[in-house]
Amino acid sequence: MSIILENVTKVYQSGEVETKALKNVSITFNEGEIVAILGPSGSGKSTLLNVCSGLDVPTDGKIQIDDDTISDMNTKELTKFRRNHLGFIFQQHNLLQTLSVRENVEVGRAVGEDPFDTEEVIDQVGLTPNIDKYPYQISGGEAQRVSIARAVVKNPKILFCDEPTGALDEETAKAILTVLEDLNETYKTTICLITHNPNIAKMADRIVKLNSGEVIESKENKNKQKAKTISWS
Repeated sequence: MSIILENVTKVYQSGEVETKALKNVSITFNEGEIVAILGPSGSGKSTLLNVCSGLDVPTDGKIQIDDDTISDMNTKELTKFRRNHLGFIFQQHNLLQTLSVRENVEVGRAVGEDPFDTEEVIDQVGLTPNIDKYPYQISGGEAQRVSIARAVVKNPKILFCDEPTGALDEETAKAILTVLEDLNETYKTTICLITHNPNIAKMADRIVKLNSGEVIESKENKNKQKAKTISWS
């Protein structure tokens, strides 16, 4: 699925204070791309991800995902659209501690309209040996892989990732990024990835830079690298 934003503005009101988190943003993310979204804290990265994914609604402007204009949808319609088409991965993996790896992934599968096979996806993220373990029995990097599998098993057309490697060391982070890379290649899933690390952008097809709520650059990455070859420092 592709994402098209036309003159999207997002304003937050706190008393008499008005904050423009996004200012007339017009941009297109193409189907099947890995898109890296860069910018300093407060630049509007998370707001951009939230309005693109229907977790928040724009104050003004139009957001279209393929033939659906999500900026015109009500809360119920957005919930259904997210459930059927979108996946989310955050810095905190938020696994259910009383469920095994398999069972955590099954939670994601249960809400999918056309889900993948649970064991196939768990194997894809390299966790078959841990399939019956519980979150307290696996590492932080492995727990993040479970959260990725849980998001992917529902067969989302777009995967939104908000700093998914922010709490991980370099080796583990590269392993997680390689998983996302493989999933993109295997399932042709569009991936929107927020990161503070400009080196991670080297694995993306498109690099988008934000500052003060505005897109200051959007360019195709013609020198795309494999995640495992990225220089971290």
